[in-house]
Order: sequence, then structure tokens, then C-alpha cells
Amino acid sequence: MLIVIYNKSIAQDYDCNYYGLSKPKTIPQDFNPKILDLKGSFKFNVEIKKCDEIYFTTIDSQENIYFSKKHNEKWSEPKIASFSDPNYGDADPFLTKEGNRIYFISKRPTNPKDKKLDWNIWYADNENGVWINPKPLPKPINSDEFDEYFFSISDKGNAFFSSNRAGGEGSFDIYTTKVLDNNEFSEPKNVGPPLSTEKYEFDPYISPDESFIIFSINKNGNSSLYYSYRNQKNNWTEPKSLGSQINNTRQDFAPSLSANGKFIFYSNNGKLKWVSSEIINIPD
Repeated sequence: MLIVIYNKSIAQDYDCNYYGLSKPKTIPQDFNPKILDLKGSFKFNVEIKKCDEIYFTTIDSQENIYFSKKHNEKWSEPKIASFSDPNYGDADPFLTKEGNRIYFISKRPTNPKDKKLDWNIWYADNENGVWINPKPLPKPINSDEFDEYFFSISDKGNAFFSSNRAGGEGSFDIYTTKVLDNNEFSEPKNVGPPLSTEKYEFDPYISPDESFIIFSINKNGNSSLYYSYRNQKNNWTEPKSLGSQINNTRQDFAPSLSANGKFIFYSNNGKLKWVSSEIINIPD
């Protein structure tokens, strides 16, 4: 089955040049434009919703979200994004379809009384080209004592994230919530088996039409990428590995999709890779 998860009428708008790199097919290729080198830092979380902007995470002493923009056919040197606080760890950027809000995770305190810092989901809104006043998402999305990772949203307004909060199936599970008006969210629900199990499931990236989801499973310290699709009864199928050509290190994780849905970006032991989304097989 050919996967089409973008509007054909706007597909040309998102047919990006991607730094002039040769576009991959079903064999993964390095996504290694020289401008993103940053002296070989550990990289993950590529987020490209517009052809002239890129966000990604690096790890040096800690995680930081970097940003680069194309102007007059030249890319700027990546800098820490204005909403990312270098005094704390930040990661997992996700841009909304309209590009006016970015979600990310941060280990900064959510209020002055915080004594123990954990990962929470934050957001910043864009006004006149400037990201302003980052804020944590409200409870019950964020919890007081547990971690929340990797927020992604479908075109249907359903968000997915991972957490190790109490009451789950395992260490980290996948949760879903509905994005409501006025920055409110429905009560998060564990998606349950077969996506959430006794294993460590994290980094869920939902396709825009919710036909499939890509995520990572950590087994004994080794992280590998899997996908699941909706069957004819609208249930999630048993997760399938994205294969040995992708899962060939101890740290294959942090998937994302290009704006037109044609490519999957991911981190391969700290090196950025990409591959055609045709590797995801959904039966007719």
C-alpha cells in the first residue's frame, strides 16, 4: 500500500531541498549537512516543518535544542533556540502544523517550589517570528514525580507522549490526550497493549492521519525503532521492527516525519539518518 499522509495540493510547498543531499529510498542514508556538524555532538530529534527551518537536539554536557534558518539560500550557523534554556536540559522539539507553536521537553523547574527536577512537556508560541515565554503544559499532562517525553500531535488533534507515571504497563508507556481549546487537554489515557507493554516504550511520533505511529522500544539498554498501524477495526497492530538496516546500533530512536510524509528522520547512535517512509508497509 502506498502511504499518502499529506495533502497533494500542498505537496510541492514541502518538497524541500534538504541541503542538496541525495534523497534516500528504502536504504537509510546519513543526514549530515556540514552546517549541522557542531564538532560531532550527539544529535537527535530532527524537526523540519518548513523548508527553511530546522530544529534538532544535541548532547554535549547536557541536551540543548538548536535552530538554523535558511536566508538568501544560505543556512545560518546552528544556535541554541531562543526558547531552550542552556542552564537546563531541553529536547524533543515538535512544531505544530501551522508552525506557530513548538512543544518540547525540559528539565527546568515548573514552579519556584520544585525541589526535584524531572522531564516535563513545555511549549512556546510564536509571535511575529519570535518564540515567547515558554510554559509547562498543565496537569494532568505533566506529573509531579515522573517524566514525560516526546509530544507529537496528529491532524485530528490527538497528542501522544511517553511517561513512566504510576499505573502503567511497564517502565515507560505511551499515552494519548485530546488537544482542546484554551490550551486545555483531555485526561491522558494509556494506549495499552500492544503499544504499551511491560517493556520500555518511548518517543512516539504519530503520523498526521493517525494511520501509523513510530516509536522506540528499549530492551536491556538497547533502543530500536518500531511501527504500528491501524487495522480495519481501528485497533493498533502488534509493533513491527523497522528492520536491521535501521536498528543496527544500541541507540536507534527519536523518529520524526518530514512535512510531506515522504521521509523518516531518526538518530542512529547520535548520528542523524533518514530513509523513505515507504519502508512502512500497511496492507490494503
